[in-house]
Order: sequence, then structure tokens, then C-alpha cells
Amino acid sequence: MLRTTLASLRYRAMRLALSCLAITAGVGFVAATLILGASMNQAFYNSFAAGARNVAAAVSPPGSKDVRPGATSAPSLPAAALTKVRAVPGVAAATGRVVGQAAMVGAGGHVISNGGRPGLGINVSADPQLRGFSLIRGHLPRAPDQVAVDTSTAADEHFRIGQLIGFATQGGAVRHFRLVGTISLGVNHAFGNASVAAFTTTTALQVTGRPGYDQIVARSAPGVSQATLVERLRAVPALSGDQVQTGSQLASSEATAAIHFTSQLTDAILIFALISLVVAAFVIFNTFTILAAQRRRELALLRCVGASRRQVFTGMLTEAVAVGVAASAAGVVAGLGLGWALEQVFAAFGVPVPTGSLVLTGQTIAIALGTGVIVTTAAAVLPARASTRVPPVAALGGPEPRVTRQVGWVRIGTAVVFGAAGLGLTYAGMQQVNGTAGFVQIAAGGCVFFVAVLALGPLISPPVTTFLGWLPGRLAGVPARLASANARRNPHRVAATTAALTIGITLMTVFTVVASSAQASSDATIAEHYPFGYTVAGRNGGQLVPPPVVSALRRSPELGLVAPLYAQNAKVNGDSVTVGAISPAALRVSSPPMTGGSLTDVRAGTAAVDSSMLRSLHTRLGGVLMVRTADAGTLRLRVVAAFSTSEGPLPEVLLSLPDDLRGFQPHGAELVFINGRSGVSDAAARAAVTSAAAADPLLQITTVANYRSQLASRVNQILALFSMLLGLAILIALLGITNTLTLSVLERTRESALLRALGLTRGQLRGMLLTEALLMALLGVGLGVALGAGFGWAIVHAFIKSSGAGLLSVPFTRIALYVAIGAAAGVLAAVLPARRAARTSVVSAMAEA
Repeated sequence: MLRTTLASLRYRAMRLALSCLAITAGVGFVAATLILGASMNQAFYNSFAAGARNVAAAVSPPGSKDVRPGATSAPSLPAAALTKVRAVPGVAAATGRVVGQAAMVGAGGHVISNGGRPGLGINVSADPQLRGFSLIRGHLPRAPDQVAVDTSTAADEHFRIGQLIGFATQGGAVRHFRLVGTISLGVNHAFGNASVAAFTTTTALQVTGRPGYDQIVARSAPGVSQATLVERLRAVPALSGDQVQTGSQLASSEATAAIHFTSQLTDAILIFALISLVVAAFVIFNTFTILAAQRRRELALLRCVGASRRQVFTGMLTEAVAVGVAASAAGVVAGLGLGWALEQVFAAFGVPVPTGSLVLTGQTIAIALGTGVIVTTAAAVLPARASTRVPPVAALGGPEPRVTRQVGWVRIGTAVVFGAAGLGLTYAGMQQVNGTAGFVQIAAGGCVFFVAVLALGPLISPPVTTFLGWLPGRLAGVPARLASANARRNPHRVAATTAALTIGITLMTVFTVVASSAQASSDATIAEHYPFGYTVAGRNGGQLVPPPVVSALRRSPELGLVAPLYAQNAKVNGDSVTVGAISPAALRVSSPPMTGGSLTDVRAGTAAVDSSMLRSLHTRLGGVLMVRTADAGTLRLRVVAAFSTSEGPLPEVLLSLPDDLRGFQPHGAELVFINGRSGVSDAAARAAVTSAAAADPLLQITTVANYRSQLASRVNQILALFSMLLGLAILIALLGITNTLTLSVLERTRESALLRALGLTRGQLRGMLLTEALLMALLGVGLGVALGAGFGWAIVHAFIKSSGAGLLSVPFTRIALYVAIGAAAGVLAAVLPARRAARTSVVSAMAEA
């Protein structure tokens, strides 16, 4: 029986080729994801190992783990701590490391900001063995007026060794340094893709404004272990509250934190890889179902010569295992190329993926091979079971069994049960107040409901195909009508073939509806609640808009409304919250969603509170707030309004402008909202804003139009990324259509010859098969669009329910484009089968039959 199975595989190798390709693509995606994850992990470990090279012990201030490196609020270590570390027995050398914000000024006087992150400044250690970076060109800074920058920034900005580079100080002045070298920091996740500049230690502290060191690292003397040195450092009273760890722990902890990002990314990609495998499983199922039907007499003959049902079943599964092993092995090899391609895709979309050599581990090979074989074998179980039902008497010949179009009551009952369960889960998710829980329930409901669609597929496909084929039949005549009849001939086969395409189009439509709705909701919120033409804010965290700039904006005759927003942290009723104030003129033209009162009622002695904070602050409308201020003691304020801060930048507690200025005397505004004066052109207003803010290069001007454009660009990028990740699944589904039509051409050889003998030309025969593929593609795409739009609406409804705001937007143009692309791809998938059918000789085909 084994020899018979192997002979059957050799004989039908070409018929299984497209199925193998589908599994190869799915397994390749899985392997590529695992390879990318392992490569990123290895790159992170290598990078952090380089950063901790020669470090025996590291001292960090308490709470530093909870703050991003470079943040203005990051804790620091005083210079005295470095002196204490150097005095510990066993310390051969010690140095302090500085990491802070350093706004690098590029051409045109604009601050360089990569990926929205401000530039970072670090110091050059006096001990070469304790530097966490490598010198690439030139030399490291030796004088206060020298700087070295990372290689990526130098290349992007076309910096040359010897030129002057400006850096904006916290006060807005620009200080120039001479570029003396370029450095590499590897793939340090802490720095991300921010521009990095290295200064002498004294200069780094001045430029970044850091009050001390972010970390102190030490080398041990010969014969002193890392553990021993750490114990001695922990025994120093001045370092008792600090975090002390060995160099190995430093490298491992930092790499582990970065690898958390890697795990999240690979988990997300694996979801798309598994979708591709599910689609490939449909292709395998359909292929083995068709092959089992075509081998009916062969299987009956095996039964006649003594093969048992179990042997027939085992033989079919053996074929599936062999196909799975061969295709999965090819998929692992393909995964290397796909892994490299994924790196390029994410780099193009700005995802900080570290580069390096690809890592193929034994675990990756085992998982990819095992997954491919299991999926292939599982998909072949039902066709193999159906093969055992072929009676031995079928070997005597006679007419082939008529393909049934009936749908059994068991299938209908299954569809009803799963459909009701799916709709029930979806409805429950739509009623959820918790957005995450609602999304999970809707996703589960969608998966369950899709099972019902699969069950009803044979019932759905004939009428839908008839409807879709009406217009082609009127326009193209007999070939198109024959194509429509062929598509209705075997509804079970057509339903299984189009199900794979339906999955990909459903997910694409869901993502499109949700992303478009999010963009429309954001645009509507901006237009309704924040109708300001321009905003001015600091580029770096904690940077304020200084009073001279606010005054210059107010003096500009081209500008009308100029409303500074002040914000700071303070104790309110014992809790630390954000308090602030904004010009009353801004509140008259704009207001967030209100849950009680009006913001125009906020005057001296009163306040408005974010409605979600009322409970935690133990107050209510008409209640009292005790606000502890820095310059006016404790203010007793009455709550006159409640609003939602989820729709904008207002602080959690809004004071009147006089109370805020008296109580905190802020050094600048957090934001300044601006509108042009009536009758002034947008260009003139923008020029006035730019002129007033030009004195401080750390300030950033944002227009509503630019914000909307950036938001639309981000939405398009997300959709493009999802399209690329789902593209492989859709490609596999199209391979399924090609495979089905190819096997159908072989199955209908005599029929095609008879049609040719009756006068059908080669072109008409090709057109018939192309139209049949078009109808199947439109069926799959149509179901996908309907399901995707429905569940996309459900997700948007759940978001509106949980957030209290939102807008449904269905991008009909983009969805129509999906339909057109799906239809065109379906036709392309049928080109080769149609060409093969048209080239078959009529005489030889009749003779073979």
C-alpha cells in the first residue's frame, strides 16, 4: 500500500504543485516571523552586551526604570555619588553617563526630530573601556566646542566632519559646536531612531540641562568579581537608596526590556501568518476533495484487490503528510527570504526594527515544519474519510455519481447554531462599556459567525453566482452562460474555493472601515471642539512657550484669537493631578463635551473638573476643591462644571486664568491656540505665527490642515501595512482558484472537447473559464466585503459605546477598489488553466475519454 501511495504521488505531482506552493507560502510566513523575532532578539542582546562591555557594576537612581531615557523628569545621580563609587575598594575605574534632550538644529534653522522623538545628548567617558558606543569616523570630542553625532543623522542631514552644528538650549538660544566624528550606538532600543550627539561630560550636562548623571558604571580591579564589587557598593551608605547591579544584569535587563517590544511585534505578525495558514488549509482541503473525486475508480479498484477502508484512509493521509513535509521544508527556506523582506517592509514604515544577520534556529525549523505538516494533514482528513466510502463496485465503470446540490439539514442546523452564537457574541461586544472586552467579543463573534457562512456556502453560492452571471451572460453570450452554469454545477467545491478569498477580503474591509471611522471621528472632534487654525508648543517634553513669544503673537495684526493654555501638576484634595487654565476667549469659541455646567462659568474662585475625576477627588458639581499652589498657598474653589478630557488637551482640573497665574506664576504656556484675524489669508496668518515663534527654535507650529494630513497619512500607512501582511493570504487564496480551475480542466477534458466539436472556438473556451474564475472571485470578494463592513460597523459601534463619541465612515471608493482588484486577480488566476484547456487537441481529448 505504501508503494502504491508513493507511485500515486509521483503520478500526480503536478496536480499537487499549487497546493504545495500554498503551504510553502503559509509556512514561509510563519518561519519568516520566527526568524525575524530571533534575529531582532540577537541584535538587541549583542547591542546591550556591547553597551555593558567591561562594566562590572552599574549604579542607577531609584525610579529610573519607569522613565524613558532622555526624559526631563528622569531622576539623576549627583557628582558626589561618582566620587563615592571611585573610592570603593576594588573599583579600577568609574564614570558617569549622561542622557538628556539635545535639540539639534538642521538646515533652515529647524530642530531635527526623527520619528517624533527629540534629539538626545550623551557624554564621552574619560575611560575608553566604559564607553557604550563605537567611534566610526574622526575622533571623539576633546574640547567644550566639539561634538560627535550618530552615523544615521550625519548621513540623513549630509553633515561633514569639520562643519558647525547648532543645538538649541532650554532658553531657546542656539549654541554651535564643531563636528569632529561620527559614532554608532548599535540597535539600542532606549535611543530608538532619535538623533544622538556626544559631548564632553561638562558640555553634555550644560546642553541637556541634566542636574547629574543618569547612570554610573565601574570596572573592577583584577581578581574582584562582579558580585563582590556589587556587594561593596551596596554597603556604601550614600548609595543605599540606589539600584546597584552587575554588568551582566545590566545587559540582560536592558535587553529583556527591549525584547518585550520584539515579542509584541512578532506576536502581531504571527496572527497574519496563521491567517495565511488557515487560507492554505482551505486550498489543501479543496485539492484533496477534487483528487478524491477524480480517483474514484482507482480507489474502488484498490478496494476490489483487498485494500481495507483503513488502508485507503491511511494512504490518503500519507500523501498529505508527504506533501506537508516537502512544502514545509521549502517554506523554511523561503522564510529566510521573507524574513529579510519583512525587515525591509517595517523599516519602510518607520518601525524601529534592528538590522543584522538572520538567525535560523532549530526551534524555528521544528515549529515551521510541524505547523505545516499538521495543517496539511488536518485539512486532508475529511477528503480521506470521504474516499473510504467509495464502493468496490465503482471499479466496474458506469456513470459518475451525480454531484448533489442539496444542503442537508445537519449543515443548516449547524449554520443556524453558529450563526446565532456569532451574532449573540457580536451584540454582547457592541454593548460593552470596556472597549477592549468589546473588541474581543466581536472578534470571537466574527470567527463563530464565519463558521456559519462556511456551512451555508453551498446554499449561498448558486443564487449569488446566477445573479453575478446575468450581466456577463447578456453581454458575452453562450460562453458566459456556460461559465455561470459551471460555477453552479458543484456548489460545495465553489464554496470551499471562495472561502479562502473571503477571509482575506473580510479582514481588509474590517481594517478599512475601522481606520476610516477613526480618522473621520478625529476630524469631526477637531472641527467641533477645537476650531483653531494653529498651535504653538515645545518640541521636547516639558518645553514651554515663553511669555515673549506669546506677547509677540498677541501683537501681530494678522492674528485674532491667541489663547495660551497653562498646565502644571498640583495636589487637589490630596491627590496629584494636572491643573491649568486657558483664556476665556478660547472657551467662547470651543468647548469639550460637557457632562454638567458650562466652562464659561469658570471665574475666580471656581473650577471645572474632568468628569472621570470627580469620584477620585471626592467631589461633585457644586462641591469644593482644595488646590495647593506654589505661590498662593491653598485655594478653595467651587466646582461649577464637568467635562471630558478624552476629546482634547485640557487639564484634569481647569482653573480660572487669574487663579492659575496667581497660584503658580508659570514660566510659559504649555500650548498656544491661534486663529487668524477675519479677512486675513491663511498664508499671511501662518507667516505671522512663524515670525513670532522664530525666536525660539525649540517651538513647533502645527496647523489643523497639517494635523489632518498627518493623520490621513498614518491611516493610509496602517492600511498599506495591513494590506501587505494580508496580501500573502489573498495570494494563497488566488492560488486556490487557479488550482481548482486547473483540476477542473483535467476533470472536464471530454466536455471541453465536445464543446469545441460543437463549434466553441479556442477564444470562447478561454473566455468561458476566465468568466468562471471571475464569478468565483466576485462571490468571494462580495461575501468578504459584506462580512467586513458588518463587523467593522460593530467594532466602531462598540468604540462609540465605550468612549461616548465617534463616527462611522465607510470608504466606498477604497472598498470598490478592493472589489476591482479581487475580480482582476481572479481573472489572472485563471489565465494558465484557460490557456491549457484551449490548447488541448479535440481528437486526443475525445480519445482519452
